[in-house]
Amino acid sequence: MTNVLTNPDRFFAELSAKDTKLLTPFAIVLVTAIIAAISAAMAASAITSTLPEEAAAFAGIGAAIGAIGGLIVQFIMWFLYAGVFYVISMFFSGEGSFKRCLEFIGYGFIPLILGAIIGLVVLVTVLPTIEFSVENPELFQQTLLNNPTMQASAVIGTFLTLWSANIWIFAVKHARNISTKNALITVGVPVGLYLLYSISMWL
Repeated sequence: MTNVLTNPDRFFAELSAKDTKLLTPFAIVLVTAIIAAISAAMAASAITSTLPEEAAAFAGIGAAIGAIGGLIVQFIMWFLYAGVFYVISMFFSGEGSFKRCLEFIGYGFIPLILGAIIGLVVLVTVLPTIEFSVENPELFQQTLLNNPTMQASAVIGTFLTLWSANIWIFAVKHARNISTKNALITVGVPVGLYLLYSISMWL
């Protein structure tokens, strides 16, 4: 399993000789999703806890909605990444099933587990120091974006996403039987656009 992090080209070449199995990548995405759900629930709880007393009853509901949302989003991203890579690779005469592509892309979420853990730790550290105002919710968002710890976390998250992208390049290469160059384009374009959008949120 460590080969997927250190030598993804070899890892997926060897995995290509085996039957498609979604259990392991599903478990990887699930771990990421659970951590993301905890973070989302904490953020939602921190916000709803500052609401007026008459709205305090909704704090638990807000946390639950945040947790469910955080859980679902990771699986949506898994299918979205696999779908986008699958479609783009068609332009390079890619061959191979979507199921195989979905399987291989799931392994690329391993670095994102670390990112989710870091994000959770940062939230635990930062949220108690920030007050949420119902009258000015934009101030809460701006304070988060300007927090040095949050900014450092965002930088680390960017590097971890690039690490995932490196894994996805070789995942697509072997799942769709295309060249490394074409796999780089297939993965690099959508991931690059995603990172540019993410960075713009901090500027």
